[in-house]
Amino acid sequence: MFRLFVYCTILCLGASVYASGVVSRSAPAVGEEFGLYAYGESVGGLSLFYADGKAMIGDPANSTASTTSSVYFERSSESSDSTFVANPNGTTNANASWSDEMLYIPSSSSSSHEMGFTSTNMTNETTTGFIFYGQWLMVKSESGDISSSFYVEESSQGDGIYSLLWDVSDDTSAIPVSLRSVKPSTA
Repeated sequence: MFRLFVYCTILCLGASVYASGVVSRSAPAVGEEFGLYAYGESVGGLSLFYADGKAMIGDPANSTASTTSSVYFERSSESSDSTFVANPNGTTNANASWSDEMLYIPSSSSSSHEMGFTSTNMTNETTTGFIFYGQWLMVKSESGDISSSFYVEESSQGDGIYSLLWDVSDDTSAIPVSLRSVKPSTA
């Protein structure tokens, strides 16, 4: 009986040590800083970064854009009118010339599918509707539809750099991805 007690105690202690290193499955809280990472075929947890006002995926150090920086986001609220406000990550780019820009998806009236950052709400950009399902990023439309139509496409802006796109299911060169607030396990 004593052996069983010791065995169970050791097993429970081991499980609690293991569990302390496990990442929370909940969404980032309002006001909490977080990054976004793309997961998909050939894209295993690459980070979302700022490049001349566009949302790109990859390592900003490999980008040929004139202004690049890794970013952190903060949610404005828990509701479907939530915006994601981005700021340069000061640990990687302390001299960035931009701040407090909102992540946007192109609106249905836009001719472009590229996602980006903006300081003002334009008619061809949608800056609201970003929600989390656990740690998975989704977009809730005004009609209440929820989707995750994120894609990447190789960019000419550097080796291993991808443009982040919205709703391009008809483009065969675009790779569907999921955006998550979880860093890859190798980061």
